[in-house]
Amino acid sequence: MPFQARTTRTKPSYGCPFKPPPLTSPFIAAVVMAELVVAVPPLLRADQAEQRYNEAVQAAVEKCAADTAGQTCYICMDGTAEEGLVRGCACRGGAGYAHLSCLARGAQVAVERSADGLGFERWHTCGLCEQRYHGVVSCALGWACWKTYVGRPEADHARQLAISVLGRSLFEAEHFADALSVQEAELSMLRRLGTSTHNILIVQGNLASTYQLLGRLEEALRLKRDVYSGRMKLQGEDCYETLLTANNYSTSLLALERYQEAKTLSRRTVPVARRVHGESHDLTLSLRWNYAAALYRDPSATLDDLRVAVTTLEDVGRIAQQVLGGSHPYTVHIEGGLRASRAVLRARETPSASA
Repeated sequence: MPFQARTTRTKPSYGCPFKPPPLTSPFIAAVVMAELVVAVPPLLRADQAEQRYNEAVQAAVEKCAADTAGQTCYICMDGTAEEGLVRGCACRGGAGYAHLSCLARGAQVAVERSADGLGFERWHTCGLCEQRYHGVVSCALGWACWKTYVGRPEADHARQLAISVLGRSLFEAEHFADALSVQEAELSMLRRLGTSTHNILIVQGNLASTYQLLGRLEEALRLKRDVYSGRMKLQGEDCYETLLTANNYSTSLLALERYQEAKTLSRRTVPVARRVHGESHDLTLSLRWNYAAALYRDPSATLDDLRVAVTTLEDVGRIAQQVLGGSHPYTVHIEGGLRASRAVLRARETPSASA
């Protein structure tokens, strides 16, 4: 599910597959534990950053070992360095192989050289293919980012963005309990600093996504519904952030098997995403996937519903292959949905033996 990162842009243009208002805001009615002031979790302590980073790098290098064997870092071009290589984006062929430390240094330099702060994207997005890092590589870069800025004052903007990057990277690496601790600390920090409703909505949306993957489904649904309502009031239906929160709200409806509500939401938001962002945008693909899932998972689905689901997933899968590549986790996720929808359709089209 897409997960949203905070940025310095007036209108952020990124959020991820698979990614969350001051206390007086009228937009959020739900009261959740994450909104209380919480102590800094041990994993965010400055004296833990180096160890966490080293462990994450080792895990990333080991995970990428088979894919990176015999390759050279495209940044330093040093094929003899002791540090292993990683690749966790959408680069193909011989592109995209790098040392984690080189990626981290490149991101740090990009931030230093960027007057408007947009260089922070290099902490989570490949500079070659312009797609997000995923899995263990994203996790290692998250810890590298936090290690770089954790020593700064809490009010420092780079430090605030670093905790957001870390929470996202832990989520994408499926370290959901750690991601929850970081997101709760981030939300508490932003409330203390009196940040904007826009940023609070982002963190609450991310927090809701983590609730869902920890099995706290009703909490996730309530918070996602309120965040979506807040976005509609704040920015309108065409805004990227509104569509992203709609997508996350839809995943909660699916998880609770509320298929009619999910289909109604999808029929309202998919045309908007296609019009505003185009067919190949990751958010459009995700919204269409959710619509197809609501169709084929619904026990009351008609044959026409099932055929629409299969056709939709075939099209979404083809686009994902072209844009992200066959090995990207989201492409794999789509293919799994396509197999499941085809199986349901075959079962309905084939008369049973007792018929």
